[in-house]
Amino acid sequence: MSKKTKRDETADLQRLKLEFPDIHADLMAGRVASLRKALVAAGLKEERTRLDKLKNSWAKASPTERETFLKWLSSNGPEDGAAPQARIDPPLATPQAHAIASGRYLLPETIAEIRAIMNRRRMRANDIMAEMGFAGDDLSLTRALSKGASLRLSVIAALETWLRNNAAD
Repeated sequence: MSKKTKRDETADLQRLKLEFPDIHADLMAGRVASLRKALVAAGLKEERTRLDKLKNSWAKASPTERETFLKWLSSNGPEDGAAPQARIDPPLATPQAHAIASGRYLLPETIAEIRAIMNRRRMRANDIMAEMGFAGDDLSLTRALSKGASLRLSVIAALETWLRNNAAD
């Protein structure tokens, strides 16, 4: 099987530079680990699921590796001889909390939700930062809301809690 040729990245870089200069700057500065992650943050590519990654790994595996994996899978199956798929846990009954960010970048629906709460409570982004326990003069949330800039993971985690607490107000 011949190796798949990589697509030229210059077009993606150019589009990122023109349409999403903040994300491009973060990529160039090393704050975003890869071009793919930058494109996902900009909404130009979809996030790869774990299933996508498994399929990709399976396609790259040698026949020996595939056989070894299938043996491992069958040895971890149920004792009654049922198919290995029967042992896979069912999805959780409780809904997972919805994601508010892709990596370090807020999702558009999260930005809209934050702005709605800000309008309802007559707040500024600085007030939210202070309410979450960060410095009131920290402008990172302001930049994230207005320019799509990245946030520290600690701010995103605190923002998840803040949104949960303020959603029903």
